[in-house]
Amino acid sequence: MNGKQGVDLESLCRDAINCKPKLIEGWIRRNLGESFLNIDDQHFSEAQHWIEQAIEADERNGMRWHLARDIAVYAELFKRKGDREKAKEQLGKAIDIYKECGADGWVTMAQEALAKL
Repeated sequence: MNGKQGVDLESLCRDAINCKPKLIEGWIRRNLGESFLNIDDQHFSEAQHWIEQAIEADERNGMRWHLARDIAVYAELFKRKGDREKAKEQLGKAIDIYKECGADGWVTMAQEALAKL
């Protein structure tokens, strides 16, 4: 996030694949996706892969709040790719899930991000 490079992403990917606890399976994949997203504009495909993996894991494991976070990061990916409509669609989904979870602060943050699009 601070622009430094030199992180062993291959090792991080291997660790994410080997993660067994369902509680953190999606969280790890989302964070890896965010790492790729923040490296530079050349790693969008890797970021998308890991964010989609996070969404699948959190849907499968019933981790609703984490799912909303995954989808919000997915919206950020589309925003950076220049696909504002897809970003808005994803933020709308995240907002609905945040509301379902009673995460009012997260709802407000996502609504503010949506208004900026």
